[in-house]
Amino acid sequence: MKKYFILIGAVVAVVITTAFAYTHLESPVQQTIQIFSDVATTSHATFKVGDKTYSLDIAPNETVIDAMRSLASTSDFSYTGKDYPGLGVFVDSINGRKNAGGMYWILYLNGTTTSSGASATVLNDSDIVEWKYEKGF
Repeated sequence: MKKYFILIGAVVAVVITTAFAYTHLESPVQQTIQIFSDVATTSHATFKVGDKTYSLDIAPNETVIDAMRSLASTSDFSYTGKDYPGLGVFVDSINGRKNAGGMYWILYLNGTTTSSGASATVLNDSDIVEWKYEKGF
């Protein structure tokens, strides 16, 4: 009789365990999943040179000179410059107008002259880059 109770107890334990496991698998589980994307959103900048305005997409950490290269390859914008190792590119002319007679192309970012050159000035979304032909200092 003792073996009979042990057998019934074992069967009941198996049935309860199976029922619990089945209901546990079937019950909905709420999870919160956060997905972080490495896809960068597109940023834009505006270039102004004299009476011309150019709009372009910029990449993260893109410098003014990087954007100028891109703009020159996709529009009527042109420039020349000389690369000085360790210092960056010195812009000699823009759209055919050369530095001459004490007049130079001066870089402005969002209405203010930059303290760094075109090779070191990093662009952000909605920046306005202006090249003004002015008397040098």
